[in-house]
Amino acid sequence: MAVVLVLQARGLGDLLTAVPALRALRRARPQDHIALAAPQRLRPIIDLIASVDTMVPVGDPGSLRWDGPAPDLAINLHGPDTEPLVGLTKTEPARILTYRHPAFPELG
Repeated sequence: MAVVLVLQARGLGDLLTAVPALRALRRARPQDHIALAAPQRLRPIIDLIASVDTMVPVGDPGSLRWDGPAPDLAINLHGPDTEPLVGLTKTEPARILTYRHPAFPELG
């Protein structure tokens, strides 16, 4: 089973905006394990999102701690800053989907 790690370390409004993307991701990758890295305070809402298999508590994008195997795919739904990209690259994913950033030309 492939692992998909999605970073969305913001508030409730951003999480609700991300739900259609999470649903589309589930439809596109029905057999994969989808882990959502988000603030712990959002757990009650995340538990209601059927598209997410696991929640990874994170305070901010720089505090992302991933102890699992390297994800097949890491997705940045947090934003175009460098902090989420640094956190996701540390998980050593096979592939990253993210916003374009000049500090990470290899991801473009």
